[in-house]
Amino acid sequence: MVRGIIVGALAFAAAFGIERVLAGMKSDIARYDAMRKMSGEEPLAKEVLATMASLVTGSVQKSGVTSFVTSLTNDVVRYAKMRGM
Repeated sequence: MVRGIIVGALAFAAAFGIERVLAGMKSDIARYDAMRKMSGEEPLAKEVLATMASLVTGSVQKSGVTSFVTSLTNDVVRYAKMRGM
């Protein structure tokens, strides 16, 4: 019983922490999605969910995950350059 309370408290703390981080990043994520829209790409959340779904079903190859990570890395660098202007 004590183990369940501890695990529940840790899960609650993790969920609360994740929510606070995402709330703090809301404006940055909105800017990033606007940049992706200008590039003709899908919003980040939609692409992440599609990738997660394909990982769960096993329909994605390693090259698909690698290309997603590479494109995400390129987007982050491009966004950092734009923010620095």
